[in-house]
Amino acid sequence: MVKNLDHAYDEYLKAREEIAVKSIQAFPDRLKDTHFRYGRVIIPTFYKSHFLSPKQAHLLKRAAKTLHQVINSATRLYFEEGHLGHIFRIKPEEARLIKIDPGYTQNVVFSRFNTILEGESLKVLEFNCDSPAGAAYADQLEDIWRGEETVREFWDKYHIVGTNRSQDVLDALLAAYEEFGGYETPNIAIMDWHRVRTVPEFEYLKAYFESKGYKTTIADPRELKYKGGHLYHKNMKIRLILRRAFFQEILDRLDDVEDLIRAYEDKAVCMVNSLRSRLAGKALHSLLSHPEYEHFFTDSENRVKREHIPWTRRLTDAEDFYGHKKIYLIDFLKDEKETLVLKPSHGSGGQGVTLGLETRDDDWNAAIDRALKGDWIVQEYVNVPIMTVPVAINNKLDFAYKKYNFNMLVFGGKYAGAFTRLSDESVVNVAKKGGMILSLLSDHIPERM
Repeated sequence: MVKNLDHAYDEYLKAREEIAVKSIQAFPDRLKDTHFRYGRVIIPTFYKSHFLSPKQAHLLKRAAKTLHQVINSATRLYFEEGHLGHIFRIKPEEARLIKIDPGYTQNVVFSRFNTILEGESLKVLEFNCDSPAGAAYADQLEDIWRGEETVREFWDKYHIVGTNRSQDVLDALLAAYEEFGGYETPNIAIMDWHRVRTVPEFEYLKAYFESKGYKTTIADPRELKYKGGHLYHKNMKIRLILRRAFFQEILDRLDDVEDLIRAYEDKAVCMVNSLRSRLAGKALHSLLSHPEYEHFFTDSENRVKREHIPWTRRLTDAEDFYGHKKIYLIDFLKDEKETLVLKPSHGSGGQGVTLGLETRDDDWNAAIDRALKGDWIVQEYVNVPIMTVPVAINNKLDFAYKKYNFNMLVFGGKYAGAFTRLSDESVVNVAKKGGMILSLLSDHIPERM
């Protein structure tokens, strides 16, 4: 009986060491002519996937559906419960953009849950709802893996199930567009700034959308022009935007994107995610993990929140309670150092994230001082698990140990596949020289002993 497919895969390669070593050595060459790049650099990866069991798949689908509902319910509180405005900390210049009605009901359509998945324990550390990347990168990697003869027997034996994440992106886009009132086949713009390092992912998505019959362009927001009631990129009329430009960047360049904002206000274009997704920043965890706000959610939603969302507080709120004991904030942060993480409420790429367990006291105190002067959150530390990855050393098969996190894609309320990021560091991020592998479901049911 096979309980651990990760171990089974390692044993599979050991039994085929000679061909496994050759395949590991040749694998980087297969990535050279692909869009599997972050800027000009091929994203580091390994000759392995992260295999998910049927039980884990059930857990992920249940959590995705419920937490998607929770995110959207929580962000609606900004509009429906004015006295909770202090939780969101929205500045006046942000509020103007957030109040624009996008023309459909979900404040968040696309999200990527950055999680720790170990066995059947799932902890969601962050909801990435502004500009979640990675779906097309994972599809490209899966395309390559499907041509790997070395692992075909393993995939067949354990019923490894593929995922079309790009189709899930398109489906969620079109569902929002339909609710928006779109009736004509839309031309799509994948929107982000020139020279961002994720352009290779956009190019893959563009090719995929066009293969399905949707004319698609990659557009810098500054290139969009609003005239005659329609939004254009060059000579193409745009009805549907996949927004990948960050909210803060749009806010910072408002004078350069006036045409985009006017078209969005006039509902001349359907933009997904809407600018209301700003409300689902890291600090949303503070609301979702606080008992005071449980009456806004159903009993089943509260059970899922308690199971999957670690204790989190915005630093300005954290001095109220930890557990049931009144505490003084700075003393608490110092005394509980090894159980806490400090991170900015907004930002990406793991920037500024500080783990007390791995930080010297002087550096931790400096991080506290920095956090108290800004908009930061404190979160319960969740242990980062380790997995093995195969490597070829001196033409011999060996295995390296890597820390990993699990990135589940949730599009329109549905689990849309995942990928796993690996690193030597506990703050795991591709932008911080981490690596990426596939996360794939096995529907293999082990025989009973």
